[in-house]
Amino acid sequence: MSGRKRNQRSSFPAATLIVVVISALIGVGLALLVINANQAATQSPGVLAPSMRMVLREGAPAPTFTLRTLDGQTVALADLRGKPVLINFWASWCPPCLKETPALIAAYETLRAEGREIAFIGIGVNDDPQNLRRFAENNQIPYFVVEDSDGSVSDSYGIRGLPTTVFLDSQGIVRRVWNGEIRKDTVLEIMRSLR
Repeated sequence: MSGRKRNQRSSFPAATLIVVVISALIGVGLALLVINANQAATQSPGVLAPSMRMVLREGAPAPTFTLRTLDGQTVALADLRGKPVLINFWASWCPPCLKETPALIAAYETLRAEGREIAFIGIGVNDDPQNLRRFAENNQIPYFVVEDSDGSVSDSYGIRGLPTTVFLDSQGIVRRVWNGEIRKDTVLEIMRSLR
């Protein structure tokens, strides 16, 4: 009888250990599912959902695009060849994007007053066209404002967060990528350096 008790005791810890390990693995798996679901649901403003995006490299040609302005005109990047271009990816739901807009407007107006041939394009990403239009009108944005409603242009540029500003030289080559809010003096310095 004592041999039987010993076998029961030695198999009991092994069975318990197996149940504990399996339960822990299931618990960890469920926790990861909940964490991922919460991150997707509560993603920070200015952070775009992950996808298979390329990485935009300085010194590489900028991906071309043709988009419509909020008043229905067509803007093709290829048509702006020959002048430095600033492309600002933004959204009306992104607080840093809204905060930097006056700096972009002031930089644009300063460069134009200096007689520089430049182009600025504000690309509204995954946003409601009415919100984009209202913001552009309320702030009297003087440069092109276009919508990238499906995010395809921002994907082609590898945009991971908003705002992101891309600076192109007159040949359409990416010379600088600025992630996050940008100041007027930074825009002026970079744009003045582009040929």
